[in-house]
Amino acid sequence: MASLELKNVHKSYGAVNIIKGVDLTIHDGEFMVFVGPSGCGKSTLLRMIAGLEEISSGELLIDNRKVNDLTPAERKIAMVFQSYALYPHLSVRKNLAFGLENLHFPKDEIARRIDEAARMLGLEPYLDRRPRALSGGQQQRVAIGRAIVREPDLFLFDEPLSNLDAKLRVQTRGELSRLHQKLRTTMIYVTHDQVEAMTMAQRIVVLNAGRIEQVGTPLELFNRPKNKFVAGFIGSPRMNMFPAQIVATCADGVEVQCPSGNRLVLPFIGTVGQNVTLGIRPSHCELVEEGEGIALCVDRCEMMGHETFIYGRMGGIDDEMIVHLAQHREFAAGESVFVRFPPTYCHLFDGKTDDTLPRCTEH
Repeated sequence: MASLELKNVHKSYGAVNIIKGVDLTIHDGEFMVFVGPSGCGKSTLLRMIAGLEEISSGELLIDNRKVNDLTPAERKIAMVFQSYALYPHLSVRKNLAFGLENLHFPKDEIARRIDEAARMLGLEPYLDRRPRALSGGQQQRVAIGRAIVREPDLFLFDEPLSNLDAKLRVQTRGELSRLHQKLRTTMIYVTHDQVEAMTMAQRIVVLNAGRIEQVGTPLELFNRPKNKFVAGFIGSPRMNMFPAQIVATCADGVEVQCPSGNRLVLPFIGTVGQNVTLGIRPSHCELVEEGEGIALCVDRCEMMGHETFIYGRMGGIDDEMIVHLAQHREFAAGESVFVRFPPTYCHLFDGKTDDTLPRCTEH
């Protein structure tokens, strides 16, 4: 196992700065997930940790030892790529053994490691098959097994589930989480899928345009996003957001006017006249009786059996709003429903900086 630290790390290609001063500490045995939109730099950052990309400036430390100039083999890491990269002419057993044989490990040690990895990943029945005789999920497990037999201090995963179908992704997510519980080895996992990040990570790094927006546990990011970008990226379905303005302050916080004309008292600190963005997650919206909330005109309704998603428009707002109900309900297009936004679950973001406004309880 290993701890890892990045100190003011930059990566440039000529005049183009891709990674812009990343500072991050990953603890020994932690499962850390890098998440962000395409092009945010998450895979580049992972490749720098692996030694596959040169660090332009800054320091990379593994177990407090600077490794900027060490080769990938010297860093004692193992990486699983999006592509399985298996040798098609070799059996599963030979694929697992290939790297160890090149390092001249004793045959009995290679056999021990292969047997252990195969047992861990449920690959025993497939050891003598070639990759073309395996399903996509089985091939991905072989790729993971090839990393396990290295017995590295640090596992790196670069979007390893993106080639799998939805059912296999869910299954393999669970397998990777159980694998981490068994091995207790430090793992860094890159994905653009925030559902993967929320379900697997002990902590998440949200990246945007080469910078870290926020680091925290899944619930910290979900409940207390640092800014509008994190709030909009974390959570599925997305957070509802619309412009508003602070029109008064009071003992309970601020009074905010919505585009519909409705006013809400929210527990935040702000100034009169300040333009803000009000955010509320679909699952936190409450249906109420007429006159007790804001009117929403239903565009469409998705009834999933155990839950319902309402998509509609609120007066004065062009963007579609989503309401998530944890029950089966039916609504017709054009029907009006009334929605309440519980103040505890609302978020306010500064209209200029997009940073989250401080809550009254934080001061």
